[in-house]
Amino acid sequence: LALEQSEPDIPEQPLPTQQAPPESPEKDKESAPQLIESMEELQREAEPTTSSEEERSKVQNVIPQQLLDQYLSMTDPARAQTVDTEIAKHCAFSLPGVALTLGRQNWHCLKDTYETLATDVQWKVRRTLAFSIHELAVILGDQLTAADLVPIFNGFLKDLDEVRIGVLKHLYDFLKLLRAEKRREYLYQLQEFMVTDNSRNWRFRYELAEQLILIVELYSHADVYDYLRQIALTLCSDKVSEVRWISYKLVVEILRKLYSSGADDLGLNFTNELVARFCHCPKWVGRQAFAFICQAVVEEDCVPMEQFAQHLLPSLLGLSSDPVANVRVLVAKALRQTVLEKAYFKDPGSVYAEALEETVMSLQADRDRDVRFFASLDPSRASMDTAALI
Repeated sequence: LALEQSEPDIPEQPLPTQQAPPESPEKDKESAPQLIESMEELQREAEPTTSSEEERSKVQNVIPQQLLDQYLSMTDPARAQTVDTEIAKHCAFSLPGVALTLGRQNWHCLKDTYETLATDVQWKVRRTLAFSIHELAVILGDQLTAADLVPIFNGFLKDLDEVRIGVLKHLYDFLKLLRAEKRREYLYQLQEFMVTDNSRNWRFRYELAEQLILIVELYSHADVYDYLRQIALTLCSDKVSEVRWISYKLVVEILRKLYSSGADDLGLNFTNELVARFCHCPKWVGRQAFAFICQAVVEEDCVPMEQFAQHLLPSLLGLSSDPVANVRVLVAKALRQTVLEKAYFKDPGSVYAEALEETVMSLQADRDRDVRFFASLDPSRASMDTAALI
């Protein structure tokens, strides 16, 4: 009892609440990536990524998808280093065939690849596409061509000559696929083909003349007169004879277009321009060109004979006394083989019969042997080539 009284009373205190031990820094580091990954998963579920959209845009059901994916990967720069340095060129060469197989409804699978190839640093890749863009336009149709191919076509027009020649060789084939209003925009750019990186590249101008002969039919007579006429006249004065000779045929097609469209006034203006520019040219090459143009005009019947007799024949007959024998040779050939064979001039009652007969007799007595030969040559015989006389 005495012991119990000696111990003082100790008030009861509440037990301290247990606190969680502080987490270690290592555990914080482990939980952070998990939180980030979970947030990224939620974001992917909410908004699909661009890459998945691109993958879905290249899905089709015509050929095995893995095969198409392998083809599209040919534009990967790494492939050029590990597989083949010209793999992009092979890809460009095969693209029209792949597009034809997939069909225009699956063009979206190839569009990005085509644009990548069109801007490739290797000009050989771009050249390959330039040579086949007209074929691809046929496959895609006018709407897709206007939307996706025309911008690339315009880029090729400003490229190196090695690329531009691919566009030029099939210029008519591409332009005829465009709608009239879009096609007319290129009238202003045709003149640019006259300028080349190398002025000695005469085949470029020759190809331009060949294409313009076809392109004449795509435009109205007014557009032909305003835009193509001046290009034709410039080509007719080219330094290279091959370019000049093909350009004379272009002149004939322009005259045909003007007269067949009923634009006789424009046709007469062009005829007078030919007389002034070539018949009265101080250089014999120009006067020789006039003789050839006259022969081609009669052969092709591109101008009414009464118009020819009135506006071109007098100037042609005047060249029969030209001081240069090579000019008289072309005059003799034109009169004997072409003009005199036309019924319009064969008629004894023709007002031009006497002048023609006198001119031919004068050429048959010419001092130059070649002139006498062509003035006396029987038209029923095979026509002889006079290219060596140019």
